[in-house]
Amino acid sequence: MPFTSPAVYFRTEATRSAVTPDPSNLPASQILQFITTGNTIVELVDNKYQNNVSIDPSSNPDGTKKVNLQDNGRLEDIVIVTGKIDAVDTTFINKFKTFSRKLQIESSFHRFGIFGLAYPEVTSYDLDPDNTVGYFIDTLQITTAGQKKNFVAFVLTLKTGGTLV
Repeated sequence: MPFTSPAVYFRTEATRSAVTPDPSNLPASQILQFITTGNTIVELVDNKYQNNVSIDPSSNPDGTKKVNLQDNGRLEDIVIVTGKIDAVDTTFINKFKTFSRKLQIESSFHRFGIFGLAYPEVTSYDLDPDNTVGYFIDTLQITTAGQKKNFVAFVLTLKTGGTLV
C-alpha cells in the first residue's frame, strides 16, 4: 500500500526497487514516516535548484563588451523538509539520527544516494533511489525551541545525486 503521509526511507542492495518496487513495503527499520495527524508533523517542504552557469565578461579592443556564458550543469538540487516531533518520542528522534549517520551511498546500486522521499500531497517531490539518481542526507538539525519544550523542531536537507531528467 503506498504511503499516505510523508516518508523518508532508504534502500539497500537487498531492497532495491527491482526487489521491492513499492517503497512502503520496505522493512520498518528503513522507513521514517511522518504521521500528519499525530505528533510528527511535516510543516514545509522546500525545493531549491541552482544551475551552474559560468559568467565570463570580456572587453574587445574596439570597446565592445561581451558576456560569455557556459552551462556547466546543475550546481545543486536540494529538498529541505521541516517540521516538528513530539519531544517524548525518543524512538523516532533516535531513528532520525540513525538515518542521518548511515553511509549515504552504495557502490553498486545506489551510487548517488540511498534515500528516497515520498510526499503523497505533492508527488513532484517524490524520488525513489536507483542506480541513476538518489537523495543523500546532507544535514539534519533537531532543535528544542520556544517556551514549551514538548516539541522539537527538525530541518532535514536532502541533496540529489545522479542524473535528473
